[in-house]
Amino acid sequence: MDIAHIRQATLSALLKENDLFDITTLKPEHFGEYGIIYQAMKKLYEDNGAVDQVLLIGELHDKLPSIGGPQVIIEIDRADTETDNFQTYERNLIEHWQLHEIKRLQKREITSLEDAIEIKSKLENLTTLEEDDEYNHQQELIDLHLEIERQTEELSGYDTGFTDLNEYLDGLQEEDLIIIAARPSMGKTALALNLANNHALNQQRTIFFSLEMPKRQLQKRMISSIGRINGSRMRNPNARFDVEDWSKYHRALGIYSDYKLHIYDKSGQTVEYIRSKVQRIRNDYPDDELLVVIDYLQLMRSSSRHENRNIEVSEISRSLKELARDEKIPVVVLSQLSRGVEQRKDKRPMLSDLRDSGAVEQDADVVMFLYRDDYYKENSKKENITEIIISKQRNGPIGTVELYFDKEHSRFMNLAKDHNT
Repeated sequence: MDIAHIRQATLSALLKENDLFDITTLKPEHFGEYGIIYQAMKKLYEDNGAVDQVLLIGELHDKLPSIGGPQVIIEIDRADTETDNFQTYERNLIEHWQLHEIKRLQKREITSLEDAIEIKSKLENLTTLEEDDEYNHQQELIDLHLEIERQTEELSGYDTGFTDLNEYLDGLQEEDLIIIAARPSMGKTALALNLANNHALNQQRTIFFSLEMPKRQLQKRMISSIGRINGSRMRNPNARFDVEDWSKYHRALGIYSDYKLHIYDKSGQTVEYIRSKVQRIRNDYPDDELLVVIDYLQLMRSSSRHENRNIEVSEISRSLKELARDEKIPVVVLSQLSRGVEQRKDKRPMLSDLRDSGAVEQDADVVMFLYRDDYYKENSKKENITEIIISKQRNGPIGTVELYFDKEHSRFMNLAKDHNT
């Protein structure tokens, strides 16, 4: 059976037995020219819990001419396919795609060291076969029991540096994709830098990918936060610093110099680029607890072409979740929100406000929104207080945490328990 017939047979099996979507690892790129059909089928299943010929033709209505018309869907539906052979079809599709990608990568022109690293990382990922370990139920239970018994009263994740946030999250958990989303001027980059700073203070390693702000500007903001130096003075220290500022600056610089911090500020970064940097640092420092922070999602680019931005962002968010799981690290990603927030009386963000793709909400283990009441209300009773709204936590509670936001120093701080009084 040639690859075209295998693709058709696989789609036919999925149409006949929709539950196969729950176990398959296939992606649109595995289907070549049929990728658009698979994408539509997967969307229908995720939205409706069911896919059939009629629904699929309706979903693809505007795109039918580009794939050969509704007859293509009818032929797939009528194909004589054994669903018992699905795993064989799946393996053949993935292996064919892997071989095609390896050949494509080998032909790519290398013009820089970064290109070479990216290609090497992709080739390693493609040629590494997953081990099909035999499942041992008793051993799994023993391992789980030992893990629970050995767990201390300390945080199970990485310390955020914020008491109330730690209580909700129990720290930033390994393998979690954590989305921090807000409208402009809410302080999401400042919070990301504070998380990086707090992790570094614990003598651990942070990798910060900045797609918007240059490295020098981020470094100045961190030094401003560490030393509690007015951010506007940091723009031109020689003109604006007094003796006390210089003293604070040199102290902060000494602390910052000891940080295990890597900042990459290349524009248009892809997941493959980020993965290659993370793997390289992981190999160099295998014993360090790595925290990855990305600022921000909507400026990232996919290495492959997509028909619309929603599909591209969906692929990026899924790949970032895979990065968190593969490397067993927390991945914190900043995200923009749609302007719909501004049209409501209550400006507090909701999950539906996540910009570009519902897949971001689906892939994320934790979604946190930032809201400042004093930004919208002139006489707010919550001056300089930022609400961290935990709207999704896959393995924990949701709720709201309040932090004090010192805007001059780009610094978040714990609030006293009785601050309302």
